[in-house]
Amino acid sequence: MVKRALLVGACVFLALATAARAHHSFLAEYDPDKQVTISGVVTQVDWRNPHAHFYLDVTKPDGTLEKWKFEGFPPNMLLRNGWKKDATLLAGMKVTIFGWQARDGSNLVHSRQITFEDGHKIVSGPPAGNGGGARPPQ
Repeated sequence: MVKRALLVGACVFLALATAARAHHSFLAEYDPDKQVTISGVVTQVDWRNPHAHFYLDVTKPDGTLEKWKFEGFPPNMLLRNGWKKDATLLAGMKVTIFGWQARDGSNLVHSRQITFEDGHKIVSGPPAGNGGGARPPQ
């Protein structure tokens, strides 16, 4: 019985440790001073917790393609902000995403707002560092 309790306790501890490590603070990964606005073509939208991710192919001035990854709200927050899973953001759409680049300079961005070709905008993630609902840039 004691071995079973220790085994269950160890499993719970590992599960909690993994979940805590998977969800990071904004400042741990992103730089609030590195605001970026990136335009490209959506290649994939991943609606998994703890955060949704969007992927863009971005054509550089020399014609080569760069792959970019954007982190957004969790799926339930996207839905509460008016998103529809199979309609709002789809592969093939041309969009512009505003956010904050990763501290390491990689092609990873904490997204805040997406602007579509027709000019309408939608919130995709919280403001830098606070997770709240401040207005996105205009």
